[in-house]
Amino acid sequence: MKLVAFEITGFRGYRELRRVKFEDLTTFVGRNDAGKSSLMDALELFFSSEKLHKDDLCVLDGFEKATLTAEFRDFPDLITLDATSETTLEDERLLLEIEGAEPVLRMVKVYTPGKTAEIFIDTKSPEAEGIDHPILLKQAQLRQLGRDLGLEDSIPAAERIKNPPWRRAIFDHFAAAPMQPALVPISTDDAKKIWDQLKSHIPYFCLFKVDRPSSDQDSEARDPLAAAAKIAIAEREEEIGRIVQEVEARATALVTRTLEKLQEMAPDLAVGLTPDVSGHPKWDGFRTTLKTDSNVPFNKRGSGTKRLVLLNFFRAEAERRAAEDGRSIIYAFEEPESSQHPANQRLLLESFKRLAMAGNSQVVLTTHSPLVAQNLPAASLKLVTKDGAGACPDIQEVNEGGADAGPLLDRIAAELGVLPDSRVVVLVMVEGPNDVNFFENIYPAVSNLDADVIDLMASPNVAVVPMGGADLKHWVSKKYLQALGCVEYHIFDRDCGPDDHPKYQDHVDEVNGGDNENTARLTRKRETENYIHRTAIQTALQVDVAVSDFDDIPRLVSDASKQTPGILDMGQGSAKRRLNLEAARAMDSTMLQEIDPEGEVVGWFRDISEIVRHRLQ
Repeated sequence: MKLVAFEITGFRGYRELRRVKFEDLTTFVGRNDAGKSSLMDALELFFSSEKLHKDDLCVLDGFEKATLTAEFRDFPDLITLDATSETTLEDERLLLEIEGAEPVLRMVKVYTPGKTAEIFIDTKSPEAEGIDHPILLKQAQLRQLGRDLGLEDSIPAAERIKNPPWRRAIFDHFAAAPMQPALVPISTDDAKKIWDQLKSHIPYFCLFKVDRPSSDQDSEARDPLAAAAKIAIAEREEEIGRIVQEVEARATALVTRTLEKLQEMAPDLAVGLTPDVSGHPKWDGFRTTLKTDSNVPFNKRGSGTKRLVLLNFFRAEAERRAAEDGRSIIYAFEEPESSQHPANQRLLLESFKRLAMAGNSQVVLTTHSPLVAQNLPAASLKLVTKDGAGACPDIQEVNEGGADAGPLLDRIAAELGVLPDSRVVVLVMVEGPNDVNFFENIYPAVSNLDADVIDLMASPNVAVVPMGGADLKHWVSKKYLQALGCVEYHIFDRDCGPDDHPKYQDHVDEVNGGDNENTARLTRKRETENYIHRTAIQTALQVDVAVSDFDDIPRLVSDASKQTPGILDMGQGSAKRRLNLEAARAMDSTMLQEIDPEGEVVGWFRDISEIVRHRLQ
């Protein structure tokens, strides 16, 4: 499942309800003690089975409980609540309908210090006097209610032995009735079977904190590897569950046979005795660490080196997750810039971005670093602030395209000291982040055809700026450098066939007709993916598609992934990202000449390189 929103109240300084949305990559920025770490710790608590420590309860306003709520999408299609009867969360009315959006599974955990959390599903049920949510009714109560409502004949005879058809019939009966909020407890009594079904689908939350203790098994180096063992165990949870059930069944049978013998020998002693098997196996005995050839403890290495273990764990996990389908993971990392050289910080960021794009992983970061923040998507940034000691933290989110996005990005940039690079003389304006990736990854193939062209991404004199979905540094560059008179070179996708009117044709004509040095180009082919060779796609993505000038290549790759055994199913968005990242990187000069015989891509690089040289004279 995918986390889409989180709410917190009563935890540490969060005495008022705060809500934050989550994407594949989410970054919290703000000053020290603003509330970022508390938010990360609250997330970790929610996704664990730990109890709330008394020191983590908000000490203001007389709080006795803390409430943490998470909303999920991509939930399981089918669940089994009653013996072998399959049903869905939608049919059981366990999803919360949100106007104008997809329904969500909204799970609430209420914590009393020192006690196991109470778990609820926040949903709605028909407003009918004396009737609870049908999922809470025992079998006899459920069927009696159905009969009282005259619903038995509406249920096929063969289906009446199952509970889901009775609940569906009751919901259908009250379809026209007003709906009322309902908190369905799922951690106790018969409803616990709901939690048992859902918990193996809850994302695994892995938090790596910046303030780690130093010991012979320093968690800074150990935790990512320990997480690998926990992830492996989590992915086998269904198998472990079956083993536990088998052990319980065998133990119960053994106890039952013992009672039968006791009944034979001493009937009076056997009165009132029944089998009771409790407890579950503990798996926290697994430990993973690193050894060196010289037997020097790895934690004695420098902190930056130890954090590179984390970097490579993330890289390896991104590749593994791209190749496998499994339980999703949320990676949370406080201050990834800590103890790292700027070059390593950039490597970490690329790893985070790739991991977030894997399709079944999410990444959550906190940072104070301008270098880190400026290289992250502006839409992923959340500003955490606090107006003095004792104030409740406030969380502001960038709504890209919204009226308040500009002022908030201004504030974030000023807070972190993100400034435009004064060396930039040319702004290359493209449509989105995928186009930025294309120009970065196609450069080696282009440079082999013309060694004099500039590496657009490495040159301090060029800023490649997406018009939408930009990183913070792109937004800053676009806002400030345009005003300083930088030359603009626009490249827009045709996005249509040869006989149709291109979407951006009027804008291209306007730019080229202006009284300045600005230039605009429209791709001759449909979009950048049409300049990627079939062989490069097959090499990088393991799917075979025919590439023409005007076909929708991301759609073709997505369709091919669904029909190719052993390949992770790619949606069109994922296919587009991977084409511009991996397939473009697999291009060589021969492939580029074959797919672009007119030299259009090389021509763009030559144009921009010439403008840079002219401006620097």
